Amino acid sequence: MTRLEYLSQLKSELKHNGIPDADEIVSEYEQHFRFKLADGFSEEEIAAKLGAPETIAAQFTAIKSEAKRNGGRKALLVIWLTLLGLLEGMLDLLFAGFILALFGGAIAAAAIGVELIGAFNVGGLLPPMPYGGALVFGVCFLALAVLFFLAAYYCAAYLAQMVRASIRWRRNVLSDGMLPPLPWSPQFEPKARRRIRTVFLWAIMIFGITFVLGYAVLGLSTNAWEFWHALGWFGYVTP
Repeated sequence: MTRLEYLSQLKSELKHNGIPDADEIVSEYEQHFRFKLADGFSEEEIAAKLGAPETIAAQFTAIKSEAKRNGGRKALLVIWLTLLGLLEGMLDLLFAGFILALFGGAIAAAAIGVELIGAFNVGGLLPPMPYGGALVFGVCFLALAVLFFLAAYYCAAYLAQMVRASIRWRRNVLSDGMLPPLPWSPQFEPKARRRIRTVFLWAIMIFGITFVLGYAVLGLSTNAWEFWHALGWFGYVTP
């Protein structure tokens, strides 16, 4: 059974059984198809693992009836999930702060790289160095900015996916696990995954090469491998 056939039949069965949020449930299963397709599964394999649409619709009908009989127990479960969510929310905020720090690092590294390449040195914050070394280290800092940005982007995607998976898990706890579980790690399309990997590899290669090259250029131009002393970066100039 293909994805479209499965989802169409599931929607028809849910509406036939009088499930009020049929469209939302179908949307959840459609998202599950997208994630599994990105992992390399075929539409037929995913449909087979999910089970027959008639069975899923019948289970949702049973859950609907069970919820009416167990309102008190569900209320206690909601309270427990809410308290757990508060703790999880604090951890998510800490993670979000880390992501903002990574984005800040990307912006700072990019600004330093542009200043070194353009020989701006706004406010005199950058240490003096020959332009050859400044140019190479400018490229190095731009590559570092890309690495920081990729790390921040991935962590942001990871946080967003964890929140979605957590919400899905709570819904499954309240509905006896009827919705397909979501993965906790971010799911990228194969093309996007390849692009991210390619950019990362190029950025880390450029960073490594330019860091070593910049060190060599400054060392040779000052005739001192501890060039930071020769250039007086820390208030001491090598005699």
